[in-house]
Amino acid sequence: MLARPSGGADDQDANDHDADDQNIDHNSGGTMTLHRHRSHRVGPVLALFAAATLLGACGTQAAPPPAQAPGSFDDGVGRIAMSADGNQHDEDDWASAPMALAILAHRDLQPNLVHYDYNNHIWDSSQDHVENMTESVQEGGERFGFDMSRFFDDTDPQRLEAGTQNLVEEINASTEDDQLSIVLAGPIETVWMALNAADPEARTHVECVTHGDDSFNQTHGAEEHDGHDYEDLIDLGCERVEIPDQNSGLGPIEMDFWDFLTDSGDENWEWLYSRLDLVGNGDVSDAGMVFYVITGEEESDRSELKSYFQSGSGEATSE
Repeated sequence: MLARPSGGADDQDANDHDADDQNIDHNSGGTMTLHRHRSHRVGPVLALFAAATLLGACGTQAAPPPAQAPGSFDDGVGRIAMSADGNQHDEDDWASAPMALAILAHRDLQPNLVHYDYNNHIWDSSQDHVENMTESVQEGGERFGFDMSRFFDDTDPQRLEAGTQNLVEEINASTEDDQLSIVLAGPIETVWMALNAADPEARTHVECVTHGDDSFNQTHGAEEHDGHDYEDLIDLGCERVEIPDQNSGLGPIEMDFWDFLTDSGDENWEWLYSRLDLVGNGDVSDAGMVFYVITGEEESDRSELKSYFQSGSGEATSE
């Protein structure tokens, strides 16, 4: 049985990384991003995204999302795991979580999402937060056609254990040619539990994607609950991927920006709008990490996201 850690710093030494295998980018915000394999995965996607943005600028009508998962696994994107809270502190997760699912579904990438644990603030919860986050994730997953057996509610001890084991298995399956991207949309603890239990060599083929620098999600577990922080994941061998804070481009905005979702006439997009409206400020910043994983775009904004949704299935179309 995988036990929940009692807290404290991890006692394992950091794995050494070969400097020749890494590229280091410094963006204008001072955040450092390290990545080994992303360039060969996202090159074709970036070309499609550029064409999609052009179509959006020309006024292409938004296409409704798929009702079920029609696609097959996309090797160019690779396996994706997500871990989010929403059950305490972060109300914006109620909007970001279904937006992230819609982003993946729009390119038929449902099969690429191999793990999603949510309500991952495992120390305590607010009941209304749990209810709202659970609805956003569960109904979003069903509406956008995901395999719900890969979704795990961390407020349920049995599902927490099952989810941890599932993530361990996905980490252990990772190789240089089959990398796993873990999107960190909540505190670090549940991901640390899985990484700590996984094969040390496999950990080096996992990237831990976060945004901002010393953010709440990166530090909260260690600072407030004697748990773990982002640096503890890196110490276990996970590849550091820190993109700029997504709040500047995908943070709070007047809700009328998102009217195109209701104007689409599609009930799934109308429901997505309702989750943004529940939060009330249009903040989908954590979804920017998923957008980065599938496009390589580190500093996306809501206009680019709108253009992406207006591009059919996330690809350029021709007459």
